[in-house]
Amino acid sequence: MSWITLQTRTGPEEYQVSDLDEVVWCKTDNAITAVGYMDVVSGRMTQNDLETCRIKRPEIVREILQQQASLKPREHRDQ
Repeated sequence: MSWITLQTRTGPEEYQVSDLDEVVWCKTDNAITAVGYMDVVSGRMTQNDLETCRIKRPEIVREILQQQASLKPREHRDQ
C-alpha cells in the first residue's frame, strides 16, 4: 500500500493512493502544483506524492496543459 498526504483546509490528511479518484497537476511559474481529489476531499500534494500516484495509478493522473501563473503572496497593509 502506498500513502500520500493531502494538504486540506483542515490540515494534512493521509490517504491511500487507491482511495483517490483523480490527481490534477500543472506547472506554475515557479513550481509544479498537484491536487488530489477523493469524494468531497481535495488538497495539494508534494511532488514526491505526485510521482507515487503516477507510478501506482497513472490512469487517474492528468495534467493541465496551460502553464499557470504562480501564486503570489497577499500584501498586508496597515490600516
